[in-house]
Amino acid sequence: QRFLLTRFELAEIEKMHMTQLTANELAYLKIYFTNLIALVGKRLHVRQEIIATATVYFKRFYINNTFYDIDPYLMTTTCMYLACKVEECPHNIKQVWNESKIVFSGKFIKFGFVDVSSEIRFPYDVPDVAECESYLLEEMKFYLVVYHPYQVLIDIHEQANMPKASLQAAWSIINDSFKTDMVFVYPPHVIAIAALFLSRVVDQGNQSDVEAQQWYADLNVDVTDVLQVVNELLAVYEVWTGYVDEKMPDMVSRYIADIAASC
Repeated sequence: QRFLLTRFELAEIEKMHMTQLTANELAYLKIYFTNLIALVGKRLHVRQEIIATATVYFKRFYINNTFYDIDPYLMTTTCMYLACKVEECPHNIKQVWNESKIVFSGKFIKFGFVDVSSEIRFPYDVPDVAECESYLLEEMKFYLVVYHPYQVLIDIHEQANMPKASLQAAWSIINDSFKTDMVFVYPPHVIAIAALFLSRVVDQGNQSDVEAQQWYADLNVDVTDVLQVVNELLAVYEVWTGYVDEKMPDMVSRYIADIAASC
């Protein structure tokens, strides 16, 4: 509840960033840094929930701050380091820093879904990550709890006896949801249900339409919210088609320079 916003409040925050960016460019930045956090997490071999927690921390910090205030690449490293500690999978700060440097240097390329440009500047050392952690903690007012849709998805999947293929598809959709800011607007159970709903488009599973309709009707959830989440996911998939990873370091640098010029 502490970090939930109304759609109007979120729109006002995005309006602040869109003085230097188009709506699509803002969406590209969200995709880009979500992917970078995931790459660092994969290098560290951590669970998806830890990657999600780091992503939420990153988003929480930049609700009230800009990339000019704290370098987003430094914040990416810091969020992963803190998330590992909070999720009881601690990694040495130097290890997190080193793996981040590898990702940002372009030595770790073509991991599944993203290319990492060699143009990323990361002139930071371990003490910088430790200092940044204090800024992150202060900004979040030391409230580190994050509830994710994954456990809700597993619970619903077991109760409804859905096929494994539907679970896998919905899990991937939840991963994609972190490329948006819907985590600030909708509670985890709504996102999980929307992911299951959308997964039926990908894989119909072994439930009949009548059974599925009855199952959704029995859920104590606002269908309007579920459909809004579905529409937002479809919208980000459409924007994603125009995303080019190689262009992102230049876009980040230009964005930071534009903010500095307007100060």
